[in-house]
Amino acid sequence: MSRTTIEIPMKTNNVDEVLNIIAMKMGSAGYKQKIVDGETVWAKGDGVILKMQCVGAVFTGKSVVIQGWMKDAVTGESSLDGFVAMLPKKKMKKQIDDICNQIISRNL
Repeated sequence: MSRTTIEIPMKTNNVDEVLNIIAMKMGSAGYKQKIVDGETVWAKGDGVILKMQCVGAVFTGKSVVIQGWMKDAVTGESSLDGFVAMLPKKKMKKQIDDICNQIISRNL
């Protein structure tokens, strides 16, 4: 898997609050919660006509790992680096940064 990953140390165990931050940010950007390849993520696009854009979160007990990637039927998963689909990747990186900043600013 080729994903852009940011790990944020958590000061509390308030997983629900972190999930609410992700839901508000991604929902307002048009993403919907879906199960993709057995993983619950926020996604938009179908991966055939439009590259699927995915953001997911994994909780480790002491941190939350926010992952972002694009996916299509031909090339599979790709990180948010590189020139191909540069504008959507840049927008996704900003959304992930906003999520991280909110988690940090709320002392979660």
